[in-house]
Amino acid sequence: MSATKPVSLLDKFGLEITPFSVSPDPKFLYQTPQHKRALGQIRFTVQDRQGLAVLYGDVGMGKSTLVRKLYDLYRGDNSHETVLLTNPDPTSALQLLKRITDACDLPRKRSRLDQMQELEAFLVERFRAGKNTVLLIDEAQLLRGEQFELIRQLTNFESSTSKLIQIVLAGQNNLRSKLRLKRALLSRAMTIMTLDPLTLDETQSMIEFRLSVAGRSAPLFETEAITAVYKLSKGIPREIIKLCRSALTMAAINDLDTVPDDVVGYSSDEN
Repeated sequence: MSATKPVSLLDKFGLEITPFSVSPDPKFLYQTPQHKRALGQIRFTVQDRQGLAVLYGDVGMGKSTLVRKLYDLYRGDNSHETVLLTNPDPTSALQLLKRITDACDLPRKRSRLDQMQELEAFLVERFRAGKNTVLLIDEAQLLRGEQFELIRQLTNFESSTSKLIQIVLAGQNNLRSKLRLKRALLSRAMTIMTLDPLTLDETQSMIEFRLSVAGRSAPLFETEAITAVYKLSKGIPREIIKLCRSALTMAAINDLDTVPDDVVGYSSDEN
């Protein structure tokens, strides 16, 4: 007699895909009221060609996922030219500029001035063609002094009525202290938003949303388990995801049909 094939975690809980991954997958972005406000205000800044938006948030708050959501929205729209930079190289302003122009398929120039002129000509051409160019920079707290000055210079590219490039800076909370020292740049930000930890209700909704996207409609985490996840994670989305992933695995190992609170507590100890 052949051995019984182990049931996978997905099959056991009626899931089509993994619901709890820390990768910034836009389809798993649960939009709390603050996420909706941030998305809405940033999109208005871009749509109205106002130039600069800033998004702050502590580690694990979902900034990268929100930036990816913006990227997907604009990439699928023919009226936008969209560039996404993640983990910008803090080496120099010229290296940052070349990353931007490389993403726009522009030729490399030897000097920063020539490279800036090449980019400006591209932005003017895109503007005349009815395109709105968007630059999304994730992990912007990695930027340094002269790179912030480069960003400020980019905000100087404008027509008589609007900015030629819309820039979104998303970074951890130390980006805030860096920008305070760059008042000439910070004063140009038309939108400044901060992502805060989730509430208990938002934590529950986020868990249920991710399970739904993954293909499960029935409740899986018991009420006490959700409360335990919230308390242990302090409402930080990445910690919520990690706890839920570990708890789900532990529930499967113990052949449980739902996730109780003691499994969440055990998973926390393991993490």
